[in-house]
Parts: sequence; structure tokens; C-alpha cells
Amino acid sequence: MNKRYKIIDLSNKISPDMPSYPSLPPFRIENLRTTARNGTTVSIITSMHTHLGTHIDFPLHVIPGSKSLDDYTVEDLSGDGVVIDLTPKGEGEEITEKDLEKYSDHINDGDIVFIFTGWSKIRDNTSTYLFRWPHIGESAAHYLAKRKIKILGIDVLSVGGWGGKVAVKGPLPKIPSRKIHEMLFNAGMLVVEEVANLDKVLKGKKVAKGFFLIAPLLIKAVEASPCRVFFIPSDL
Repeated sequence: MNKRYKIIDLSNKISPDMPSYPSLPPFRIENLRTTARNGTTVSIITSMHTHLGTHIDFPLHVIPGSKSLDDYTVEDLSGDGVVIDLTPKGEGEEITEKDLEKYSDHINDGDIVFIFTGWSKIRDNTSTYLFRWPHIGESAAHYLAKRKIKILGIDVLSVGGWGGKVAVKGPLPKIPSRKIHEMLFNAGMLVVEEVANLDKVLKGKKVAKGFFLIAPLLIKAVEASPCRVFFIPSDL
């Protein structure tokens, strides 16, 4: 094959000091064997939840008895789509149907849609990043469902706003995160959270089209998995 493709990695690196959803345990890894001592190096992950870093959620996350990771094929986790720029979004701000309608002419029914809020540019262990990210509101969820979106991706910790026990400044989300997830899953959508490098896709533009491939670990009967996400621009 002579044709060259530009592939953009939309995944965050995993490390023990990375930001992570505040109510879940941190990532931990250590050497089980080392080359110097044992002739080979083998690492063991001693703590890693399935919603760590860049990851994909499946319906089982909030709907008991529903589909899990291994119910989906590679074809289900790939396809054509669009990245849209919704910057700047403020702390805890809701993404609405009005925000998305501005891009109606660029979104095809059944597309994969990734949203750049700009939050990935401040990714760190700060209270702002960990608790006050922009999130999908009820009207936006209805709009995405109406457009039969295949997969929704976003560069924040969750499509829904923070609703945990830690008190934060400012109003709480109008709709609980679980409900937003449920609305999306019931519409046949999958969800990819905490993606990276959408600014490198957009390159200063408001919209970019291309092909997405989401590659989670193939773990049986789980509700989510860390994943690599790749984007191939269509303008090459």
C-alpha cells in the first residue's frame, strides 16, 4: 500500500501521578522481575480501575444486564466522524443542544462525534480539572440521540458533571451524570472520555472530519476499559 496516512493519537499516557476520577483508586505499577536480577523485566499493575485515563464506557456501566465490552466488534468501535470545537467552556458549564446545533451541517446521522472543550489543555491534579469540568446537558443528550450518534468522545473526565460527595464551589449539574450516561446508552451510543490532542486535530479550525478507531483492552464482561484512540484526518 503506497498511500500514506497521518494518524493522530487521541490517548493520554497512563502513569501513577496522572489525574483520575476523584472517587476511584489511583494507578499503581511496579516491577515483578528486573533484567538485572532475573534476566527479564516484567511489570505488574497492582491498581487500575477500568475508567482510567482515556477510556470507553459501555451500557453495563449504568444499566444492569446490558451490553459489555466484549459484545462489540472492531467495526462497532470505528467509523467516520467529526471533531468540533466548543471552546471556551467555563468551569462546570453545561453543553447544550444550542452549542451542538451550530455544527449541524457538519454532523451526519450515525457519525462519531468528539467534542473539544479545551479542558484537556489544563489536565492536572487540580480541583478545577478534577471537579468542575464542562459536561453534557440534557438537551445536548437529546440532540445527540436524535442524530443517532454512534460514539461520543470528550476531553473531560466524564460526559456528566461531578456529582460526588466532595463539595465544590458553584452549582451542581442539573442532571446526574448517571442519567446522562443512561440517556446516551439507551440511544445506542458509546462514550469515550478524557481524550487528548483534539487541538492537534483541529489545528485552529472549528471542525475536522476523519476516521476514528477506538482500541480498548479486550476484557470479558466489563463495563469500561482504558483504550487507545486513533484519528485519521480525511483532508489528506
